[in-house]
Amino acid sequence: MLKSKSIFFFILSLFSLSIVTSSYEADQANMSYERLQKIAPTLSELYLKKGKFPGFVSAVARKGKVVHYETIGFADVETGENLKKDSLFRIYSMSKPITGVALMILLEEGKVRLNDPVSLYIPEFAETKVLVVEEDGSTNLVEQTKKITLRDLATHTSGLAYDFTANEQLAKIYREKNLSPYFSINNVTEESFKNGIIAASKPFEDICSFAEALATEAPLMHQPSANYTYSVGMDVLGCVVERASGIRFDKFLEEKIFNPLNMKDTFFSVPESKRDRFTTLYAEVKDLRRYFPELDERLPKDLTMLRVDGKQNSAYFQEATVFDGGSGLVSSAEDYLKFAQMLLNGGKLGDVRIISRKSVELMSGNHLPDAFSSDAYLETAGGYRRGAGIGLTVGVLTDPAKAGQYGSKGMFFWGGAASTIFWIDPEEELVAVLMTQVLGSSELLRETYSALVYQAIDD
Repeated sequence: MLKSKSIFFFILSLFSLSIVTSSYEADQANMSYERLQKIAPTLSELYLKKGKFPGFVSAVARKGKVVHYETIGFADVETGENLKKDSLFRIYSMSKPITGVALMILLEEGKVRLNDPVSLYIPEFAETKVLVVEEDGSTNLVEQTKKITLRDLATHTSGLAYDFTANEQLAKIYREKNLSPYFSINNVTEESFKNGIIAASKPFEDICSFAEALATEAPLMHQPSANYTYSVGMDVLGCVVERASGIRFDKFLEEKIFNPLNMKDTFFSVPESKRDRFTTLYAEVKDLRRYFPELDERLPKDLTMLRVDGKQNSAYFQEATVFDGGSGLVSSAEDYLKFAQMLLNGGKLGDVRIISRKSVELMSGNHLPDAFSSDAYLETAGGYRRGAGIGLTVGVLTDPAKAGQYGSKGMFFWGGAASTIFWIDPEEELVAVLMTQVLGSSELLRETYSALVYQAIDD
């Protein structure tokens, strides 16, 4: 547990690690090598020295060349262990675009269609009701006017939710019935402060058991396609992939995506041989105090980050049986850079093609109806904003000026709950990946990082 900012700064000054590329690659890609060198010091000054993040791995490629690859800070603050180029991170919702590519593969194989009803693969969803909340707070259930489709799952328009995005009535149902495919937080004690507070178990036996329970035990928050609600839709898609392909979801990803791209460090469970490269997960204490007020008196007042899953005995070391495509993967900056570069290249990396260019175009187009796309709620883009939309499992920048965000029209992106970030900018032939491990951070890290990357363009 981090005792104070001064101790954090002292350790940081001793153990920072920097891995940089040469100026040749930067010059070839029309990036300023000198300006790229601003990325690490700025992140350090703004965030590491103030104890807001343990460390970062930053990777940027332009025009097919890696122009920046740098590590600063720690894999574990308490031990002072350095982050390394091949450190492993919980990527949480950056699992979603990988599930999106799995969906595109099945589309290309003719095994699914975007407008297929989900009930074709998970029959229980045919009878799922829609929750209606009246002005006086009373509720009733009505039939679906339009059946949930695979496109609805992939664009957060299904009416499914998370307990933190659902309205009060639906959130209560999710929590009472434990409708989540994810690891949960244990009861917090003094001992758990040292060992981590993430429970090493999930509520369901497999992802399809979760999907079936969700369909039968909870209503939808709104009619399918009627609104955007950030949800567990990509986790349900994992079950769809299993049933449409006849291959267990984790094996499908291995065979169709990870092995062809040589993504050797992406998985649902961290192998024993790679556990030394895993990182400790922290949470912003301010966020924990808000959601768990009972913690407030137990936490030191100067504490900025709290360990919630240590790298020494992580929940991710257990053999996974629930393969949650919305949040469950662990990966490295290098692996995710390969995945992003493949998408930038129109579905191909080197001689290996994963999906076609047209599939990437379909995936990265804005699928939201005009009625509510102009104020789409993009969790990893800072909240409600104009100039953005939703593709199939990715956010899409439709107008950088309206969004007030660096990038180009057609840029697509997402991020993870532990503050990980990636984006793909086809116009600039640029991809960027930033890895770190802090849940619930209130810092506008995406805005800072994108400004640092784009200011280095030199053509």
